[in-house]
Formats: sequence, C-alpha cells, structure tokens
Amino acid sequence: MSERRPAKVSALVRYLKNRLEGDPILHNVLVEGELSNLRMPGGRHWYFSLKDEHASISCVMFASSNRRVAFRPKDGDKVLIRGDVSIYEAGGTVQIIVTGMKQSGIGDLYQQFEMLKKKLYAEGLFDEAHKKPLPAFPMDIALVTGNNTAAREDVLITLKKRWPAAALTEYPTPVQGKEAAPKILEALMKAEAGGHDVILLVRGGGSIEDLWCFNDETLARYIYIMNTPVVTGIGHEIDFTLCDYTADVRANTPTGAVETAVPDIHEIRSMLQQYESRLTAAVRQDLLHQKTQLDRYVHHPVFTRPERIYSEASLRLETLREKLMHQKDSVSLRKKDLQEILQRFYAAVHRESSEVSAVLASSENRMQMAAGKKLAEEKARVHMQSALLERHTLAKLQKEQKDLGQKMQLLDAYSPLKVMERGYAVVYDGEHVAASVDEINVNDRLKVRMHDGLVYTDVVSKEKLHG
Repeated sequence: MSERRPAKVSALVRYLKNRLEGDPILHNVLVEGELSNLRMPGGRHWYFSLKDEHASISCVMFASSNRRVAFRPKDGDKVLIRGDVSIYEAGGTVQIIVTGMKQSGIGDLYQQFEMLKKKLYAEGLFDEAHKKPLPAFPMDIALVTGNNTAAREDVLITLKKRWPAAALTEYPTPVQGKEAAPKILEALMKAEAGGHDVILLVRGGGSIEDLWCFNDETLARYIYIMNTPVVTGIGHEIDFTLCDYTADVRANTPTGAVETAVPDIHEIRSMLQQYESRLTAAVRQDLLHQKTQLDRYVHHPVFTRPERIYSEASLRLETLREKLMHQKDSVSLRKKDLQEILQRFYAAVHRESSEVSAVLASSENRMQMAAGKKLAEEKARVHMQSALLERHTLAKLQKEQKDLGQKMQLLDAYSPLKVMERGYAVVYDGEHVAASVDEINVNDRLKVRMHDGLVYTDVVSKEKLHG
C-alpha cells in the first residue's frame, strides 16, 4: 500500500462537496423530471426524488424557497426545477438544493394510475355498497406480504400485542418489481381458498414505482370479487393504490391494517372484567332479594301458625252459610209475593183486553163508512179533471199542427231547390261554394249543383262583369 495518509470520510465528502459547489456548471441547473417519494414533514422543508426512466436524484427544497411555488406538488407530477448540485454530508449522497419549481406536466406512471382509477370507479368497483364487513373477533387471519420485510415484522409484533389469540397463516410474495403483481395475485388466490376470517395485504412505504405492482388492474379486480374481507396497509398515509380502493377496508400503514382488522385484547379483557363485575353485582343483588323473600316466607303465618289459617277459614265459611240460609228464606217470601202480583196483573190485562176489543170493533165500522164516502168523492173529482185535461190537450195539439203546416209552407217557399227549378244553379270549387269569378281560375274543375242533379265541368276561360 502507498505511504499516503488515509483521508477521513468526512474530509473526502467535504472535498467532493466543495468541488461540486465550486463548479459553475452545477449552479442554477435546470432539470426536468417526475416527482417521487415526496415528503413534507411539519409542512416546512420538502424532500423528494426527481427521476426519469433511467435515473433518480435526491432533492431538498427549503421553506424559504418552496413558499414561492404556485402549486401543491404531489408524487407523479412532472416538474421543471432550478437549483444547485451539492452533497449531503451526513449521508454522503448527491442532491439538488432546489430554489425554484414549476409544473411541466403529469408523469407517465401517475397518468396511467389516474386513467385506471377513473375506469374502475365508473364500473362501480369502489362503491361502498360492495364493501364486506369485517368480523368482530377474527380467529383465523391470512397475511400476504413480502418475506423478511419490515412490514411483515410490524404486522407480527402488532398482532402479538393486540390479538395473540388468532391463528396467522402467511402467504409470502414479492411486493415490488414487474413480476410482483402476478405473484401477489397467486398468493391472494391461495389465501381466498384457505377459508380465513380476514386477509391482510400489506407493504412498507416507497416511491410510486415501488408501489406500482399494487396498481395492477387484474389484481384490483380480483380483490373486488373475493369473498373473504381484505384489509390493505400499503405504503404510508399519503400513498393510495388501486388495491386500496377495491379492498373492503384501507389502512394507512401495515400496523394500521392490523389495528383495523383485529380488536385490542387488553380492551376486550377490560370490557370482560367490567361485564364480570356488573354480572357479579347483579347476581349478588338478586341473591339478596331472594334471601329477603325467603325470610318473609319463613315467618309467614302459613308456616308459623297453619291452624290459625284453618280456624279463620272455618269461621268465614260458617258466617257465609248463615247468610245463605237467611237469603234463602227471603227469596221464598219474595217468590210468593211475586206470584200474587202476577195473578192480579193477568186478571187486569184480561179485562182491559175485552174493553179494547169492543172499542176497536166500533171504531173499525165508523172508519169503513167514512173511507167509502171519501173514495167516491175522489173518484168523481179525478173523472172531471181527466175530461178537462183531455180537451185541453186536443186543443193544444190542433194548434201545434196548424203552426207546423204554416212553417213548412214558408220553408218550402224559401228553399234553394225551388229557386233552382227556375233555372238557377250553385257552383262549387272543390268543396267550397264559389260566390265570385275571382275565386275561380282557368282549368279549375268545377261542380255545378242543379235542382235535379250534379254537373262537372272544366273552366276554359272566365270573364268578370262590371255594372
């Protein structure tokens, strides 16, 4: 090895930093690319990557600069940035300190995502009505995620803390790269066939490229038709994929997916303890009430002095028997009095009936005589009025016939047919009566009505008379 003294890492990085920052070509560079992995902690400085199809570079935009940006950037935006190339000493990474940013368009991946999102939304795959409810206490859980990943560890730790009673079946699969989507689909099919209570589909955070496999259309459609409820926890809170939209429940992180899918065993234990305390108190209260009732029954006279109950009942029975005998004698006397009253009533009714019959017979004879006389008078009056009505009707009929004859003669005298018999005619142009030469044109077909028939003729010429 050379005898040259080794340099410290910090010295090397500082040297590179000075060389980069001292190069005028790397000052106020203009770079166009797509935003990715954008973070805005505390709403102040912005940290993101700027990428194209071949490379990516880290960027930072401090609050003093980003407050002048006229739009709200997000992952997938295609932007044009201005800044200085530098090195972040703590990480030893090249970065651009951005001083200006403006929109340049929407990135290709983000545009594809929006198009697929609108398509599936229009088909109803995101409708809440199709979301399946999660079981309250799932005891058989499936986990679909990458093997030996931070997301898997988060799920296992959180599940052990919150709901260790559940059985967990893992279906490991790649969760990044071009071949990940078919593998995730295969793992979900196996989990669906496993008959689990709920399926967790999770992955840690990353850029839009890292999460792109979860925007696969076939994968999103399969999640929509699954019978087992699916909970997704993909990326961070700001990350949304098509799988999130078609899943039954979307959580913001893998840990959040567990917290959404299972209850907290400590809360359940606390709730059960409350139920146990309330149940115990209720049982004790009921036992105390039953004991009080039992003590009351034990000291009741029916148990302490049962012969007294018999004696009191016998005394009441004897009293009732004496009352009954007394009322029986009273009923016999009343029955005898009633019979005597009925005999007197029947005798009185018989006498009254005989007297009423005699009066009715006499009244009937007088009424028959008066009715006969009245009937004869009414017959005579009706006969006289009938004769008068007949004469009046005959006279009115003769007058109407005379008036009708006169009107018929007058109508006949003014009839157009009478006039036509003297040589006149009526000319029709079509269905309308022609009253003037002006209404008729040469070559018109005319209909002429005479008193005994119709004549059809064509107009050869016409002449209007003045005078």
